[in-house]
Amino acid sequence: MSFNSDILSEKIKTMEENEAVELLLSILSSSKNVENKLKVVDLLIPYDDHENLRFQDIKNIFLNDQHPQLRLKLIDLLTRCYKINGIDFLKEQYKNCKDGSVRKKLIDKVGQENLYDSITFFVDALNDSDIEVKREAITLLGKTDAGEALIPLINILHFRNNEIYNSLIDSIVKIGKKGNLQIINDFVNSEDLYIKREIPLILGKLKNKESENVLINFLNDKDSIIRKNSVKALDGIIELRNVKDLIALLTDQDIEVRKEVIRVLGNLGSKRAIKPLLELLKENDAKIRSVVKKALYKILEKNKSYETLYEVVNGRNINARREAIKLLGMLKDVDAINLLISIFKSKVASLRGSAYRSLLRILDNKVDKKIISGLSDKSWQIRMFCAKILGEIADPITINHLFSLIEDENGIVRKVTVNALVKFDDKKVINFAIDSLNSSNWKTRRTAVKLLLRTGSMESLNSLISCLNDEDIYVKSWSAMALGKLKDVDSIDPFIQLLKENDDKIRISGAKALGEIGNKDAIKPLIEALGDDNWDVRKEIENALNQIDPNWMNSL
Repeated sequence: MSFNSDILSEKIKTMEENEAVELLLSILSSSKNVENKLKVVDLLIPYDDHENLRFQDIKNIFLNDQHPQLRLKLIDLLTRCYKINGIDFLKEQYKNCKDGSVRKKLIDKVGQENLYDSITFFVDALNDSDIEVKREAITLLGKTDAGEALIPLINILHFRNNEIYNSLIDSIVKIGKKGNLQIINDFVNSEDLYIKREIPLILGKLKNKESENVLINFLNDKDSIIRKNSVKALDGIIELRNVKDLIALLTDQDIEVRKEVIRVLGNLGSKRAIKPLLELLKENDAKIRSVVKKALYKILEKNKSYETLYEVVNGRNINARREAIKLLGMLKDVDAINLLISIFKSKVASLRGSAYRSLLRILDNKVDKKIISGLSDKSWQIRMFCAKILGEIADPITINHLFSLIEDENGIVRKVTVNALVKFDDKKVINFAIDSLNSSNWKTRRTAVKLLLRTGSMESLNSLISCLNDEDIYVKSWSAMALGKLKDVDSIDPFIQLLKENDDKIRISGAKALGEIGNKDAIKPLIEALGDDNWDVRKEIENALNQIDPNWMNSL
């Protein structure tokens, strides 16, 4: 039978405290409705110190009703009213509580009220089947700093439960730091492999120098996980004089052990590790090289000495050279600029690409005179990459220098120069290109047209009108296709003249341009040109006519 808790609350306010408590306890004992009981417990809380709120009554209700929500509320009431007796009672009832949330709440309350006197209780709770209860017991034991809790905690490592692993290690370390190192050391030679594997990590977290020798001995263990964990633990503990023991593991058969050794050597920053690590840059395994590169960066950045890297860059092994080039970029070594520029002449594309990216990192968006000098180098690869770099930086002071390459003898250099110049947001580039249209050098004119096409400004396109009469077929056809994008052309006569040119490419470009412009005055001359001997030209003329007027055949 339900009742209105608000009415009951008002009613007990008019009653004597003794009567109110008796009434609430009576309802709590007799009611079969859990919701009613929960409301009554809430109403009982203000009377938590009243003599009529008898311990035995609350215990009986707890014992007789297994509902989890009610028991959770009663746990709060018991620990508020009867701290000592309530805690003792709850400890006794722990194993009889079937619901995991109730057991967890019970353990939590015992930890709040009776932590240091409940170590044995928490140890027993480590065997709980509920993972949350187990974790709570582990955490509370960590807070006790009790040495007697270490052995049962360490023994749980055998089960390798990931859900409680971090809590377990944290609690073991907390207790270990309170002078209980020997108990942990007793497990060093444990016959339980799963426990033995975790001991190095625990010793590492304790950061106790006394553990160094134990961990160094572990480096020779036959189990690779123990070796790896020991290496990890030595990070921050090992003396530099003992780095040789780690270096010896760089040839370990297990790749994960080797990676961990490399990482730790990088953190230690010992110069003694540089040479063996550089040797590992030759490895075919990209993952190993990546870890080595990061480790070497830490060591070399700290020591500010890069001569050994220069030797590797000039060596024979491609893998090592490539990684050394990348390292010079990571280290932002300005003294390596000339060396990296020289790599542009390499026959190996990956080396050239790495040198390019490293130079960009070193220059950090600033122009260096060595790059400008590279624009006039005998090697076309060096000229090309230096132009590419200046395009990425896009400093206006280099525009004049880049324009010196638009008549370069090498077509790739000219193409890269155009790509570089279009990245400049500077009118000076357009003006230079327009002036270059008058050059007697066909290479210069072609490059200038390409540059003006790429800039895409109205001023650039209009300047190409004069190129429709250029003697170079490419200058003429490229200009025609570009000008076709203009809708407000003063006269289409120059484009019509292109239909009469001897070169097929120019006639095709002229037809395309007229189609793009869309002026109906072009229909008649296009129809006249339909008799062209070249099929591709005729096809382009038909496309242009359809583009201008789909009904153009009515004009025949």
